[in-house]
Amino acid sequence: MKVSVIVPTYNRPAALRLCLMSLTRQSRVPDQVLVADDGSGEETAQVIRAFANSGSCPFELRHVWQEDDGFRKPKILNETVRQSSGDFLIFIDGDCMAHREFVRAHLLCSGPKVIASGKRVDLGSKLTEKVLQRGRPLMALSLPLIFDSLFSDTRKAEEALRITSPFLRRLLHRDAISDDGVWGCNFSLYRELFYAINGCDEDFRDGSIEDNDLGIRVINYGGTLKSVRALAVVFHLWHRSTWSFANEKFFHNKEILDRRIARKEFRCENGIVSLRADSNGEAVGTGGHS
Repeated sequence: MKVSVIVPTYNRPAALRLCLMSLTRQSRVPDQVLVADDGSGEETAQVIRAFANSGSCPFELRHVWQEDDGFRKPKILNETVRQSSGDFLIFIDGDCMAHREFVRAHLLCSGPKVIASGKRVDLGSKLTEKVLQRGRPLMALSLPLIFDSLFSDTRKAEEALRITSPFLRRLLHRDAISDDGVWGCNFSLYRELFYAINGCDEDFRDGSIEDNDLGIRVINYGGTLKSVRALAVVFHLWHRSTWSFANEKFFHNKEILDRRIARKEFRCENGIVSLRADSNGEAVGTGGHS
């Protein structure tokens, strides 16, 4: 089975380089990595070109870019999936670093109607700066991570502890993520399932809860949400938060989610294929299964 890893990014080239480095060190190296770029500048393109031409890149690396016109992450994700060739899609944000078992864990938890998701370790600001200065990805639980969690601002360090025992996973509630839904920085599903629910909804206006929508629609389709917490571990590099639960865009997004749940919708209209009718009542197609 061919695996494509989708890496959304926006103007964090140093972080993206660490993300790509972590993907080269996987126990199961992906066949293809595609950077879904929501309008970054030339420095990001230079990082990707240098990485692809370094001679140490073990996978096909592609850069899929769109012009910067505000938050349009769902749109660039849909376009990147169109250009991908994998049977199985794994998503990790470009400011995250993956544990070496990240890809393998997602594959082991996969299923035809399964969307699998995990959480992330949130590195603090000081530890993030140290990792970026060092230029090597953090890919496992370490003493600096533990100390920063205890005495500084790193959060959720417990998510770095891999737990493979089914009994312990149930005991420690690592086998469920239903309360939080899908996390956009760490999820996977089959390509066919992505198309069955019509991909990402391009009607979302900012980066808040739009990733939860994917899990809701998979469940409405008759699929299941599976936890890869403590299996597919990712480490998120700190940045200042840019959204809140108290603005107009969030309430717009929340209305979409509430409608999905109430109507049990599994397809969005404005997704990887447009299902909206034109003035003549005909559906308008904007993309297809590549």
